[in-house]
Amino acid sequence: MPLFATSGTAVTVVAALLLATPAGAAAAPRTPPARHTTADSCGPSVNPNSYIPSARRHNGPAVKIGSTKIQLRYGNRPGGPRYYWATITHASRGDNVALHWHIESDSWYDSGVCSATVHSGGSQNTRAVKDVHGGGVHLEAQACGKHAGHNKCAPPRP
Repeated sequence: MPLFATSGTAVTVVAALLLATPAGAAAAPRTPPARHTTADSCGPSVNPNSYIPSARRHNGPAVKIGSTKIQLRYGNRPGGPRYYWATITHASRGDNVALHWHIESDSWYDSGVCSATVHSGGSQNTRAVKDVHGGGVHLEAQACGKHAGHNKCAPPRP
């Protein structure tokens, strides 16, 4: 028994649809521009609480909304690359924190956002992304947060 059956009418309809489609529309793959965003997500990342020793965690730029602090943090394992993440402290359940990052070079661009919501305890970290630099490649990171209906971002760090 065949996997599918055709009738003369079905073949005619399919042929008409194929003829009505512009020649290159279905076959041509979409080519992104030379500079484009590919991630729009957290991307490859680690949990800074378990991956980066506490003695090797450092504070970067911060901003406050009342007593709530949104801060960019960074750190590394001994001999390893630097990682960036965002943290929110003195926060309320439901508050958000996000790490906005982008990497660029002369020929390409990539970006993403790692976000997290405070569930309990008044503080929350995002996942941490690895710093990429050298050879014309540059990563920039920024911590942003939302508390009591207000959004603020700390200054970015190259």
